[in-house]
Amino acid sequence: MPSASVGRPADPDFRRAPAWAYVVFALLVAGVAAGGYWLKSSPPSAFGGPPETVQRLLARGIAAHAAGSYDSALALYGQVIQREPGNARAHFNTAQIHLVREQYEMAESSYRAALDADPDFAGARMNLGVALYKQRKFAPAAEQFRRVVQASPDDPLGLFNLGISVLELGQDGEAVRLLTAASRADPKRDDAFYYLGVALVHLGRLPEARSALQQALALNPRHSDAHAELAKVYRSQGEEGAARAEMAKAIELNPRFKE
Repeated sequence: MPSASVGRPADPDFRRAPAWAYVVFALLVAGVAAGGYWLKSSPPSAFGGPPETVQRLLARGIAAHAAGSYDSALALYGQVIQREPGNARAHFNTAQIHLVREQYEMAESSYRAALDADPDFAGARMNLGVALYKQRKFAPAAEQFRRVVQASPDDPLGLFNLGISVLELGQDGEAVRLLTAASRADPKRDDAFYYLGVALVHLGRLPEARSALQQALALNPRHSDAHAELAKVYRSQGEEGAARAEMAKAIELNPRFKE
């Protein structure tokens, strides 16, 4: 999905390793290259000029959005929607701001409006799944991500998001299949290997879990949760020294593991 990421959320609670805290999503904020969104309005007349076109209002909203002036952007997107209720981009960009602000119910509503206007808007469907996921509505989130994957079977982000959603639903075997596919589609995704390891631990497939977690750490040696999860695997396999070493690394990276 996306052209610009909002960044990685906070680490999850190790005791539950909740996938929801790591859900990956990105902003599809239209940029300067957004073609028609940058159409200029007609020259003003001697009597003050015509009202701004919808395209110009949207362009101004996009510019404010890109500059981080979210309140101004929301006001401009609102004017667009008032004049053109079926403007999918204005609904979508409104949702993006709510998502960044962690106003997930409002984001959900605006993404749904974008999809009502354009049912094929893949970015809106992906991020609707994210908004649902962040509300811990894992089954509806999985349904949205599943539709993304059905339309684009090799999309690594869709596969990952669906994988961690079904992991939260306790569907560990399906999670392994999806997260394996996600890691193959994007072999540099350390979080895909991490959650693959978590799912494999749930299934008792410890040698495979060990391999997946080691790969996550090869990609990101500072992944504290992967160190902690690998420590559990080592301990389960009777390798107490290796388990202590991994847990020490986890604590060094994130003192919360002392608790």
